[in-house]
This record gives sequence, C-alpha cells and structure tokens, in this order.
Amino acid sequence: MKYIYVVSDGTGETALRFVRAFLVHFPKSEVILRRFGNVNKEKATEILKKALIEKPLIVTTIANNDLRLAISNLFTQNNIDIMDLFGYFIEKFETFLQEKAIKASGLLHTISDKYFEKIKAIEYTVMHDDNKSAKDLDKADIILIGLSRTSKTPLSIYLSQEGYKVANFAIVRGEKLPDALYSINQDKIFFLSISPERLYEIRQERAKKLGVKSYAQKSKIYEEIEYAESLYKKHRQWKKIDVTKKSIEEAASEIIEYLSKKI
Repeated sequence: MKYIYVVSDGTGETALRFVRAFLVHFPKSEVILRRFGNVNKEKATEILKKALIEKPLIVTTIANNDLRLAISNLFTQNNIDIMDLFGYFIEKFETFLQEKAIKASGLLHTISDKYFEKIKAIEYTVMHDDNKSAKDLDKADIILIGLSRTSKTPLSIYLSQEGYKVANFAIVRGEKLPDALYSINQDKIFFLSISPERLYEIRQERAKKLGVKSYAQKSKIYEEIEYAESLYKKHRQWKKIDVTKKSIEEAASEIIEYLSKKI
C-alpha cells in the first residue's frame, strides 16, 4: 500500500485533481490519498508525525513563499519525498511571462466565485430565452430583441457564458412585446437587424427541416423586417446590431464593447 498526501495552504482541490489524473495511469497500484488543507507550520509538523510512519509522497500547492520553503525543508530533511507543484509551475510561468507572480493564498476562491456567477448567468438566460419570461428584467445585463432566426438564442447563450444575464424576445408582427420591457433601462436593449436576403437563406434551410413553406416566403420576410424596423424607429435608444454578416462571436463582441463604454 502506498500513500500520497496532498498538502495545501488552500483547499488542496487543484493538487488532488492533478494526482487523481495521474493515478488513472497506474491501475495496478493501491494508493490511499490524504488531503490536508489550510496548512500552516504547526499543522505541517503534525502531518510529519504521520508521514514518518506511512512514508508518503507529498504533493503540495502552497502559494505563500515562506511557508512553502519551510514545509519543503521540513519534509525533505526527514527523507520524505515532496513534489512542489506550485513552485515548479509558478517559476515556469514567471520565466515565460517575465512577470513576478502574486503568490497569495486563496486566489482560486475568486475564480470559483466567478464560476458560480457565470452559472447564475446561464440559468437566468435559459429561463428568459425566447419570450419565456418577462419577470426580473431589471436583473438582466442584456436584452436582445429581433425577428425569428436572427440568432437570439445562440447569441444569448454565448453572452451568458461570458457572465452576462441575457433575456431575449421575438418580434412578431401584430403581437406586442412585454410591457415590462419598456420600464427598464433602455440601454440594455439590443435590436438585432438582418437583411431580407440573409434571413430568407436562413429560413429556407429551417423550412426544409420543419416542412413549413410559408415560414420562408420572401413577401412575408419583407413585411416582417419592415415591421421590426418600424418598431426600432420608435425606440432609438435601443442599440442596433446588424447580424447579417456577423458570426455569434463578432456580434457578442460588439455588444460587450458597447456596454463597456456605457459603464
């Protein structure tokens, strides 16, 4: 039986994943993993007592430079193998980037917080996709409106993965947009325009799959675009984004750039 200790001044989650990823390549080995988080010098001394018995490999991710050196010396002086992940990789990055690292504990928690904020943004966007809900529109960072097949949903999902809460609504001739849309900051609203020719191409492809010919009629498309443009003219505070020749990434970039200027 072999032992591997994961020792960190943080949670130790990064080192634990690293070790597990490598252990997959050693299916015949019986290994017991022990994780020790939020380690300081006193706690390291306690870990050493157990390590002297089990003779483990110590894998560390310790950001604090003084603590890292102290713990490294503590184990190596007692003939315990140690693998300093943070020290090895941080030196490589410093050399490549030609910049000194911050070397502060707990920075990964900031990353985790950002991750969970992103999850919230995605959840909000899914709940407010394609006219699903007009509730909590004041919490939206971005609101997209446009005709059917103007990339509202894929653009919304892309923006949500960047951390933006997005709602989108389809413009349908003869149907009113939600009243709630007009009671919020109009700078959040982006009108997606498109040329009749491009919309016709997109809907032609869609019509083949749906088997609905009227969906891609040119006359109908021209009428819809005329209606959408007339709506936009009544609300000039909305930002117009022409998606005719833009990829999702390009349209998203334009929206984000516009928002950054408004901050």
